[in-house]
Amino acid sequence: MFRAEYRLDQSKAPFLEGLRRYSLDRIIPFHTPGHKQGRSVDPELEAALGELPFLLDVSDEIASEAHNNDSVEVLRQAEALAADAFGARTTFFLHNGTTAGIHAMLLAARQWVSGKLSIEERLMEDAGEILLPRSVHRSVLGGLILAALAPRLIPHTWDPDWSIPLPPSSEARQTAAASSQSLAAYFDTYPNYYGIAGHLDEVVRLAAHGDKLLLVDEAHGAHFRFHPSLPPPALSLGADASAQSAHKVLGVLTQASMLHVNNEELAALMPQVLAILQSTSPSFLLYASLDAGRRQMVQVGETLWQRALELSSMARERVNRIPGLQCLGEEILNEPQVKFWDPTKLLIRVDGLGLSGSQAERKLRAKGVQVELAGLNHVLALITIGDGPEEVGALVKALEDLAEEHRGRRRFSPARLSYLPRPGEMPMSPRRAVLAPRREIELAAAKDKIAAEAVLPYPPGIPVLVPGEKITAESIDFLQECRRKGIEIRGWANTSRETIWVVDID
Repeated sequence: MFRAEYRLDQSKAPFLEGLRRYSLDRIIPFHTPGHKQGRSVDPELEAALGELPFLLDVSDEIASEAHNNDSVEVLRQAEALAADAFGARTTFFLHNGTTAGIHAMLLAARQWVSGKLSIEERLMEDAGEILLPRSVHRSVLGGLILAALAPRLIPHTWDPDWSIPLPPSSEARQTAAASSQSLAAYFDTYPNYYGIAGHLDEVVRLAAHGDKLLLVDEAHGAHFRFHPSLPPPALSLGADASAQSAHKVLGVLTQASMLHVNNEELAALMPQVLAILQSTSPSFLLYASLDAGRRQMVQVGETLWQRALELSSMARERVNRIPGLQCLGEEILNEPQVKFWDPTKLLIRVDGLGLSGSQAERKLRAKGVQVELAGLNHVLALITIGDGPEEVGALVKALEDLAEEHRGRRRFSPARLSYLPRPGEMPMSPRRAVLAPRREIELAAAKDKIAAEAVLPYPPGIPVLVPGEKITAESIDFLQECRRKGIEIRGWANTSRETIWVVDID
C-alpha cells in the first residue's frame, strides 16, 4: 500500500510563520486590504470572527527576515513543501478554488498541444479534443470554453439502485479514444462526489500510448496521500496533473486548493496561465491555511484519518442496522468499472422510509444535522478529521429518529429520475455555443434547440444540458421532475419562470 516519503523538512510552515511575524512586529500598514488589520471592520463581523483573521489578512507584504521580507520567496518555499508532501514535481497554491486549477490545466493543455500544431492550426478554435466522462463537474465545461477545446464525451454508467453516476466502462473509454481524430488530452474525475473512483491506471496507459496528457479533477481526494487505507493519489498512478480541493476534507479554509503537476512542460506553462485566471489580490490567509494544513497532514495525518476511518466504519454499521436505511459499503467495488472507494463518504439511501433525498435533508436539518448533498433517493455525509464521536453520534441519532418517525411508510420511488438522461448530439462546441447569439425560452419549449448554458442539479454539479448540445425531450422531463422533487437546479435564465438560454440560430 502507498506510503509517503519526504525530502524536505516538513515541520516548517513558512507562509504561516511569515504572516504571524508581520502581526507580531506591529507593522503599521499603508497598503491593502482597507480594513487595516481589522481596525475598520463592522463590529458585528469582528465579534463573529475574532481578531486573528484580520491580523493575518495582509496583501503582498510579509515581514520575515528569514525570507528577506519577500512574500514571493515565502510562497515558493511553501509550495515546494507542499509538492514534497503531496508527491508532485511542482505544486501551485490556488486562491480561486479547484475551479481555477481545472481551468488552468485545460488552458495549459491547449498551449501544450498547440506546440505540436502548424501556425494555421494554432489559430483555430477547437483545435483539439479532450476525452472526458459525460458526468464531469460544470467547472470543466468552463475550462473547455476558455481553452477553445472540444469535448469528446464518454457515456457514464449509472447505478439504478443508488441513483448515482459511476465511472465510464473501459470499453467506452477505448471506443471514444479510437473515434477521435484530434485528441489533445484525457481528463478524468478521481474520485467522484461519492468517493467512487474508476480505473485511472487504465486511463494512464491509454494516454501514455498516444503520448497525450492526463489531467485529473481530484477535488475530493486531497487526503488520499496520508493514509494507506485510502485510495492511491492520482499522481502516484501516473497523472500529469491534478487539482485538489484541500478545503473539502483537510483543515484549511474554504476556496483554498492546490494544483499538483508532474509534467515538466506543463509545469512551465502554469505560472502564466494562473496569472491570467486567478485574482491579482490573493488571500494570504488562504495560503497560510494551505501551508498549515499540509504540515498537519505530514505530521499527524495518518493518525487523524485513522480516527475518521474508524468513525466512518462505526457509523456505517449503525446506519445499516436502522430499518429503512442503507449505507453504501465496499460492495461497490464489485462493480466492474469501480476500482477504488473512499469509506469516509457516507452515502445513505432514504427511499426505504418513503422519503426523497431532499425531504430527508430538510428533516435532518430540523434535527440539527446538515448533510453535504441530497440526491434522488439518498443523502451524503462527509466524515473528516474535524469529526469526533459526538458529532458522528449526533448524525446517527438523527437518522434513527428520522427512521422511527417514518417507519412503515411506502418506499419512495424516484422512477423517472433513476438515471441521467441520454445527451443529445453536439452540433457545436461549448465555446461556440456560449459565444453565439442567444435567446431565452421556456424549458418546456426547448426540445431540439441548442443549449447556450449549462443547466444542472446542484450538488453534485453534473450538467444535464451542456452548451452546444441539442436539448432532448428526455432532458426536459428530467429537469422538470427534479424541480418537482425539490432538487435545486442551477443555470436557469429566470428561475421563477423556468426559462433557459438557447443558441439563437433562427
